[in-house]
Amino acid sequence: MNEKRGRADSAAHAAMQDQTPFELRIRFDADRRILAISLNDDPLELPTRAGHSGLQRLHPDHAGAADPGKAAPEPAIPHAVRPARDARNVLYGLTRNSAITLAMLLSLQYGVYRTALSERTELVERYGWWILYLDLSVVALVATLSYLRSYVYAQASHMVGMMIGMTIGMQVSTMIGGVLGATNGFFVGSIVGMALGSIYGVVTAWRCGPMAVMHGLMAGVMGGTMGAMVVVMMLPDHVLIFMPVFTTVNLLILIWFTYLFYQECVTGTRCDLARPVGLAGQLGATLLTVGFLTALMIVGPKGPMVWKGPKRTLIGGEPSANPFELKDGTPTPAPKATGEMACGAAMGPP
Repeated sequence: MNEKRGRADSAAHAAMQDQTPFELRIRFDADRRILAISLNDDPLELPTRAGHSGLQRLHPDHAGAADPGKAAPEPAIPHAVRPARDARNVLYGLTRNSAITLAMLLSLQYGVYRTALSERTELVERYGWWILYLDLSVVALVATLSYLRSYVYAQASHMVGMMIGMTIGMQVSTMIGGVLGATNGFFVGSIVGMALGSIYGVVTAWRCGPMAVMHGLMAGVMGGTMGAMVVVMMLPDHVLIFMPVFTTVNLLILIWFTYLFYQECVTGTRCDLARPVGLAGQLGATLLTVGFLTALMIVGPKGPMVWKGPKRTLIGGEPSANPFELKDGTPTPAPKATGEMACGAAMGPP
């Protein structure tokens, strides 16, 4: 009995040794998703679930072996590569469009000056520097707003939303209010700066919740008054040296804000790419804004302390009449006649 059982075990062991061993291979991609499973170099079809077909697929190398009648599909671009490539293309495109817009704007203004204003040197002395700073400010602000407009950032974090409202509201109001404060006075610079800063701060932060909207409003009020006040106060004290530093720091803030948005929203795949703003949209918005603000500079009301050129007095001339000033109804007394002595001293009535 034992001898028969021993013979049976030996025969089973020999049969097991005669069987061909099998080899199981599983291939993964960089995201640890299964690409293919093969048994002895024969690919096995992977099971798929509804909504998850992208997580399990055959590798292109084995697709032809599984189904000879079908052509091998194109290798798919990894999920993390396409958003990063699109984000860089958007940044490069906006930078190129901003440079082209600034060059075209300066060329147009130079052509207008050479053809119509070459003999009016007082306009260049009074508004030349400030139109240049207005060009730089508007081009940079339009580029930043265009970059935000290129993405859907409604799913951004509350911190990023507050930064959007605060940065846009503050920079629009400070840069525009400072330039108009130098040419038109503290009142006009504050009003225009607050209005534009609050509007753009609220519009850009509207998708991010009420806290971001509140930051946009606060930044618009603060930046409009502070920008105009700082530049007006600097008029008697080397304002032409102050303005390059002031403008450079504001441009750096916009650049760093763009980098922050890129890191927090774009590369973090929290913000989907919408439709990037092209050169035509960027150029049109810049020309309209610069044209409106330049006209307001020249024909708008002036305050008692404005820039009148490096060789002119800074404080002089009567300010524009206040239409809201109360009238008491009493007649204005006629001015007393005065004379002037040979030495230049004033002489009262006899």
